[in-house]
Amino acid sequence: MKTIARKSLLICLLATGAASQPAFAEDPAPSNNVATNNDKGVLRFSTGINYSKGDYGEIADTKVISAPVSLKYSKDNFSIRVSVPYVRIDGPGSLIQTPEGRDGGGGGGRTDNSGPGSANSGSGSGSGGSGDVEVDDSNGAPVSSKRSGFGDVVIASTYSFDLGNDFYIDATGKVKLPTASKSKRLGTGKVDVTAALDLVKEFGPTTLYVHGRRKFAGNSAAIPLRDTWGAGAGASVRAGNGVTVGADYDWQQSSILGNQASSEVTGWASFRLAKGFNMSIFGSTGLNSNSTDFAGGLTFSIRFN
Repeated sequence: MKTIARKSLLICLLATGAASQPAFAEDPAPSNNVATNNDKGVLRFSTGINYSKGDYGEIADTKVISAPVSLKYSKDNFSIRVSVPYVRIDGPGSLIQTPEGRDGGGGGGRTDNSGPGSANSGSGSGSGGSGDVEVDDSNGAPVSSKRSGFGDVVIASTYSFDLGNDFYIDATGKVKLPTASKSKRLGTGKVDVTAALDLVKEFGPTTLYVHGRRKFAGNSAAIPLRDTWGAGAGASVRAGNGVTVGADYDWQQSSILGNQASSEVTGWASFRLAKGFNMSIFGSTGLNSNSTDFAGGLTFSIRFN
């Protein structure tokens, strides 16, 4: 009951939050990270494809392909986003060990899109496949290393506090709803809650940020996941003509007790193809054996206002 009360209080206090994961600039033109003032607000649809590969301490590699879809509404300093991915996994690793299944770093000065290694992928969930976190509802049937289906739905919101002098604090709250199939080992069947803060400073076309987060994982005797800490930092530069480039570092504890934390670096770029229409690309790699060997992706987003 104490855990439920803590999560409920956290959601209420951070009905402000944002997706706490690396995300790309949706519109590189504005000179600050607050949504353009619009009486009706701004609605944005995003979709794309992400790929990752790594052994995450296992004997064989685990490959993940995800196609996230998200809808985000922004007005003034506030935004809310709903996302869900279609995920295909091939390998023995748990989804929660991969970039598509972990919470990712902050988006300092950047708004939600489908970012690398983030819950922007929509999954943000742990599935089975490794050690004592495996969820096997197969009733004795052979468990395949290949599985696919829709992941967990993620609802995230952000409130950006403008402190003046191009300095911002972005408060983050995110809830993962257990909509993914447990029988296919795509989800834990539990609710996760994440709280995060981004400290963002802009210097003309350059944005710097540092990020911290705490994830409260849904737990059970069958799925003994622990709450985790994560942190990151990054920088981006508006290069003109609707182009923004950036680089990030992200660190996150493993939800599986005894496993090494992930440690990954990412490079990305966002391009305005037309008014309200953006494309983003990214590539990342890990710095230890519990991180991805390679992850990359492509996202398209359309703004309606």
